[in-house]
Amino acid sequence: MDIRAEILDLKLRVEDLETAAERVRESQEQEALLREVIDRTKRAQAEMSALRADLAEVTKMLGGRPGAEGDVRTEIAVEFEVIRSKVEHEFNFLRSEVMDLAIKVDRLTPDE
Repeated sequence: MDIRAEILDLKLRVEDLETAAERVRESQEQEALLREVIDRTKRAQAEMSALRADLAEVTKMLGGRPGAEGDVRTEIAVEFEVIRSKVEHEFNFLRSEVMDLAIKVDRLTPDE
């Protein structure tokens, strides 16, 4: 074999090795992505199972009480009123703060 043929053969072998290494790298990246997807799926399934268990427990608790549907509606209405009251209070506080800031800005603005 002449030297040119040997060099060409070596180049081809190096290219083959580089191609194989690239395939391995891509395969490892895909494998890592698949592992991440599997892990996230397992976590989501566990969370869904926990939610189902909580829902079953609440359903069982409600099913065991007479007039539970009415009680739930009353509890929801009370909770809603508490939340509405808190939001209204926060809104009034913010409105007061904005009015106070407007007064301070007016004081900083030079008279014309």
